[in-house]
Amino acid sequence: MTANFTRRRDLFLDAGWREPDAVLAALGREIAELAPPAQWSAIGPGLRTALASRLDRVPAAQRRLARLAPEWLGEHSGDLSTALWLARSEHGDALDVCGFLLAVFAALLERSGRERDAVAFARFVFDLHYDWDRVYADPGLAYEFLREREPNPLVWRLLDALRLRGERLSVLELGCGIGNDALGLLDSDLVDAYTGVDVSQEALDAFARRARRRAAGAEPKLVRGDFLGVLERRPPELAGVNLVYSYSSLHYFNSGELARIYALVHNLLSTDGGARGYFAFGIKGAGSIWDGQGLPLYRPDVWINWDGQSRWFPSREALQRQLDRAGYELFFHELHDHWSYSEKGKRDVFHYVLASPRTW
Repeated sequence: MTANFTRRRDLFLDAGWREPDAVLAALGREIAELAPPAQWSAIGPGLRTALASRLDRVPAAQRRLARLAPEWLGEHSGDLSTALWLARSEHGDALDVCGFLLAVFAALLERSGRERDAVAFARFVFDLHYDWDRVYADPGLAYEFLREREPNPLVWRLLDALRLRGERLSVLELGCGIGNDALGLLDSDLVDAYTGVDVSQEALDAFARRARRRAAGAEPKLVRGDFLGVLERRPPELAGVNLVYSYSSLHYFNSGELARIYALVHNLLSTDGGARGYFAFGIKGAGSIWDGQGLPLYRPDVWINWDGQSRWFPSREALQRQLDRAGYELFFHELHDHWSYSEKGKRDVFHYVLASPRTW
């Protein structure tokens, strides 16, 4: 699943609910009765009629508070977590959670220039079964995940750094897609073995077809699964890995999941005879094209973007603090302007990181 589910759960935790799963279950049941998920992206007459009928049952004071949400989330730089916390503080157990959230949606929808924000809000809050399979299947969301590209610049920066250290590499890539970066790694004389992990079977099949066209180099092993699941069960394909690599994937995970990924990678790289390996990744950061686009969720660097997905855009300091707490030593941490990665002619700012588990 994407970070939407876990970040949505965190939203209710941050807003003060002790049992967010129960809140989400009740929300899911009511939303399913109101309209199917697809209708939240196409705001048609049927949805508007159902919404108006449901809003009639929301207490007037709660509707008034919800109508302030567009201004709070825009002009006053508030976030959705605080808006929910304020509503819960004001109304306690009498708060109609689903009704309040629907009223926020309606307020965004009727505010001039905020329809894209309304749709993003609905996709995040109400579409509880949004997952990576649907991201890949929707051409409006996939961002050319299945398009062949040249390897990202981090591949060459990383190989240069590790060549100077005289390393032989057994690579695990988290989020390999169709193998764009993998083919750069596999062409290197430093790489003896490679395993790629991705949740999309379509992407893995495309990767396998591209790999078969290669004349030489290490034979890639491909594993379908989510990062956490694969790292936790540690299948045979992960034996001997001394470089874990990922590009433009880690910003989708919430703080708890990311800490777990850091810990599992740390453990994987620290267990073979006391030797330690390397963790290299590129992650979008503050100043990227979608940073500040959409609705602030919680903290100033986590956003619900207009596609309905939630992303973290960390500062240099925030990422370094996180890696330090996770027990990593940095070999390099550089900021790289990556133009046309997310949108043609637009700039993303990527953190390029090479780290290793600390031994002290």
